[in-house]
Amino acid sequence: MKVSADRSTAEAVTACEALTRGDGFTVLRALIAPEPAAVARRIVLDHAAEADHNDDGVLRLPNLLALDDVFADLVTHPRLLAVAHRLVGEDAILAAVGGRILMPGCELGGLHVDYPYWAMDPGMPVEPALIMQVIWMLEPFTEHNGGTWVAPGSQAWVGRPQGSRFQASAIQATGNAGDAVISHGLLWHRTAVNATASPRVALLINYAQLTIKPMTPMGPFSEDYLARASPALRALLDLDRGRALRRRLSVNVQS
Repeated sequence: MKVSADRSTAEAVTACEALTRGDGFTVLRALIAPEPAAVARRIVLDHAAEADHNDDGVLRLPNLLALDDVFADLVTHPRLLAVAHRLVGEDAILAAVGGRILMPGCELGGLHVDYPYWAMDPGMPVEPALIMQVIWMLEPFTEHNGGTWVAPGSQAWVGRPQGSRFQASAIQATGNAGDAVISHGLLWHRTAVNATASPRVALLINYAQLTIKPMTPMGPFSEDYLARASPALRALLDLDRGRALRRRLSVNVQS
């Protein structure tokens, strides 16, 4: 997944402008081909029995990184990282990685912003951003199978909106397998109804400022997995900084 530096930088600048001062979200097209997207979709579905759910027809599969290397490729995609590093910092970490399966006939989701904003007082500033969410489309997102509802510009709204205000401006994010919706953590959105006969599958990633505690555990990982992890993945998991800190503390104690 080689991307020219100039293209990646220009795209990141445009995307961050949209996330902070524009619609609050944008769609990066054709990040990967449909084939690897289909592979990731199948893996998520193969593990559906392990998912959490709230009787709303939405299956939530926590941390997927250790299941297959395809997920490490998705979280470290250079075009995504270019945006995340520009929006939340070069030392961005993973705050959450999980599969999301909308079963046929699932319920309309509740309005929400992303972690950690939903746990904070209203009126948090848009800049600097604390979190960036990515919704990988592992298959086409349509208005019928549950393309996520988003309200353009709602990252700048203050307080929880009434449903009528959200609905008046909301649109559904649609696209092809291999596209990804990226959004500011303050963007108001909700899960859509899947009106088709097939499950709609996505991968959700939250990139956060280094100071934000991950929402879900990022492991456990085997020693073999960590040995094979790319520098980009190690940085997102904050492995080396933590180990370096422990080494420094050990030296200070022994001396």
